[in-house]
Amino acid sequence: MKITMRLRAACLVLAWGSAAIGVIGFYQPWAMIDVRQPRIIKQLRDTAGLSETVQGLTRDVGRIAVEIRRGAETVTGELPSLSDIPKTISGDQIPRLADNSKAQIVVAVIELLTNTRQDVQWKSRLVYLVPGAAILCAILLTLLGGWPWLAGMVGMFCAAIAALGYWKLTTTNTNTLLMAITIGKGLWFSVWAYAGLAASALALMVVRLVASRGAR
Repeated sequence: MKITMRLRAACLVLAWGSAAIGVIGFYQPWAMIDVRQPRIIKQLRDTAGLSETVQGLTRDVGRIAVEIRRGAETVTGELPSLSDIPKTISGDQIPRLADNSKAQIVVAVIELLTNTRQDVQWKSRLVYLVPGAAILCAILLTLLGGWPWLAGMVGMFCAAIAALGYWKLTTTNTNTLLMAITIGKGLWFSVWAYAGLAASALALMVVRLVASRGAR
């Protein structure tokens, strides 16, 4: 019985530690942006298919109008002066950037990574679910983790989020954008947070199942 309690406590410590990492990652850089020397510009200058990717690139006083095409999808907008573009973007900054007309193209390009760009303003609020869902999972494991089926569902949910996030971060090609975007450590914190939650939830499920069988 004591061993079961200790194992359960260890699982919950891992769960809350993972949730804390998710919250910390929310305020860490999710992306580093460099528009001074985007790689795609260098590549396009050496290719003949310039018009297929960039429909227009015009420079006015203090602004750049861009139109980016990926297949049948097109993103248009205006870049502000370089001093107005943030060098790093954290999770908590995304909703504010979405409401800032000067940064619309910044958010649009980031949205291009997920192949969605419509309704940026309200979709940007969904980033709060990244740390929020992690905390909720930790709460569920603490209060209802004694039910193996619930711990298993939480574990599978978190494992799916971690796997999807890892796949997305490792397969996204940021070199095709007109901005040089580097994935920040904040997103990796989020991925490992959900991986830790998945491990703690599945371990808790096994502990409860073994304990219930032993009681019989």
